[in-house]
Amino acid sequence: MTTTAPSALRSKPDALRPFRVGAGGFILLATGHLALAASAAWSDPTPQQEASSAAMRASSMTLLGLERSTLDVVNGMSSVMALFVIACALLALFAARHSPSLIERRTAFGWTLLAVSLAGLAISALFLPPPPIAVLAVTSCAFAISLRRANP
Repeated sequence: MTTTAPSALRSKPDALRPFRVGAGGFILLATGHLALAASAAWSDPTPQQEASSAAMRASSMTLLGLERSTLDVVNGMSSVMALFVIACALLALFAARHSPSLIERRTAFGWTLLAVSLAGLAISALFLPPPPIAVLAVTSCAFAISLRRANP
């Protein structure tokens, strides 16, 4: 039996699959963040949460002529950043689908996502609870595997 070109290509590990796992991890992390933020906003706060929110409401800042409470700025930035993470992950999946050579070859595209994932993992390890740490560990590993499997 002779080996055909398509079967030879199938024997090489796929770089796209782990890349999709990494991008999917970004989507999971950001949608989970938005869901938790919405849940916290609609639930009854504990006395400690209420005291913290009251202190953040009492503190305000003026940015480009607009006065906002610290609570508004924190909540707004948190929500906007989660939406941007989702958008970037969807764009990465779209790029992988329509230009797989960005992933199948070791390009700056894959290296950038790995660097962002590792930076997010480091920040999460310092400041956040275990779920984001676990998701970002998986995304970092997935992007690293994708780069390892890609052609130089």
